[in-house]
Amino acid sequence: MVDMEDSRFELAPGGKFRERRGAAGQGVPYSQRKVCFAATDLPFLVDLLYELSRRPDCYYVKYSVIPRDGMHLGRCFLTTDRAAGELCQELKPHPKLLVTVQDDDFFAPFRD
Repeated sequence: MVDMEDSRFELAPGGKFRERRGAAGQGVPYSQRKVCFAATDLPFLVDLLYELSRRPDCYYVKYSVIPRDGMHLGRCFLTTDRAAGELCQELKPHPKLLVTVQDDDFFAPFRD
């Protein structure tokens, strides 16, 4: 069973997320279309994100330390828009997940 202190992940600056660099490494281009998850089963979400981080096209994953009304948030950044779309479509039917793609380029003008 996974807990908040899972050693496969590090505490992100600010303390709200735990994070892990993906197999694609640092300093490579990555898609601004991130795959976003919501799940109530934290151990399941953490294990999923760990497995995703091992993909050769994964740049970065993270999950929320503090749940929102029982839901933990997860994020996965892949190296291409296509890979993000395909992953989202693949995981959408999963009964333990809410999955969507967020486009940071689109939302940038609306942020403070």
